[in-house]
Amino acid sequence: MNEVLSFLQSYGGVLALLGSVAVMMLSTKFVTREAHAAALGERDGRIRSLTEKLELLDDRVFHVESEIKHLPDKDTAHRMEMAISRLEGRLETMDERLKPVASMASRMQDFMIEQGARAA
Repeated sequence: MNEVLSFLQSYGGVLALLGSVAVMMLSTKFVTREAHAAALGERDGRIRSLTEKLELLDDRVFHVESEIKHLPDKDTAHRMEMAISRLEGRLETMDERLKPVASMASRMQDFMIEQGARAA
């Protein structure tokens, strides 16, 4: 025990100085309260900015969904396409059926013009 006391008496000042230097070096490695508060404030600012962006995107998605909601789905669009195809076929048939009627009307018009020219 005497040896420990004599060692501490001899080298105690040096050990205290080394301990103080070690504490000073370690204190530079840790974050101060001010730096920590600044980092938290910066983080909170980024979170607020991201939250605002997320809200804007949420609004945009809501508007797109409300616009798309009334549009026809795939099956309805297919049924409409098929109905239009059937109507095109019917119109072509009607066109063929009306050609003789148009020809007859043209002949009647020519006949009536001739009759009008003879009467005059």
